[in-house]
Amino acid sequence: MEFCQNIDIITVTGKGSVHVVPDVTRLEICVESVFKTYDEAYVQARENSSWMVKILEYNKKSGKLSKTTRLDISDHLVRQYDEEGNYIGEIKDGFDLCQRFKVDLGIDNVLVNCIVRGVGKFIKGAQINIGYTVQDPRPHQLKMLSKAVKDATEKAKIMAEAAGCKLGKVKSIDYSDCGMHIYSEARNIHSNKEAMACSSDSLDITPDDLSVSDTVNVSWHLEND
Repeated sequence: MEFCQNIDIITVTGKGSVHVVPDVTRLEICVESVFKTYDEAYVQARENSSWMVKILEYNKKSGKLSKTTRLDISDHLVRQYDEEGNYIGEIKDGFDLCQRFKVDLGIDNVLVNCIVRGVGKFIKGAQINIGYTVQDPRPHQLKMLSKAVKDATEKAKIMAEAAGCKLGKVKSIDYSDCGMHIYSEARNIHSNKEAMACSSDSLDITPDDLSVSDTVNVSWHLEND
């Protein structure tokens, strides 16, 4: 860094970190299957959606908690090779169904176990990811930004003093809000058989605090000390 006689602006990146106690269990259910016809794939997708609603309502939860995050039916392509093993192209052989659901619940291992077992019993080919997040990330984001600006200020004061200057007025604050992602994956359930074998004890997971951080760039005018 140059002396303040030759430069009048200092820009410092501040980092803010917070530890967040999760209050939401997130189930992400993925179904991937191959069907001979488009209609078969579509009918199965509708049945899967219907089962998700029924499973939730059976456990005294609103079926609206099941959110479809992806529904894609596309050509199933098979790679072709000649007699010498050389790749010669692809041919269509049925349809791929890729369907994903998201269900946010409270921190309740008994309820989660019931939902997982229901999915394992009634939705063929389902894989389940269990993770944790927070219902409202905004208060944590604001606290994190406050810490980031304070961190930048502390660093800038030390740097300015070392150069024989002092901080003047703030010139600018630059922050790019890319959306705060507070999530931690806890367990993957890979098959219907594994899901149906789950119990309240096997899903007795105590989520750890979630750690998130972000940065802010702050610029100050420098003044002669």
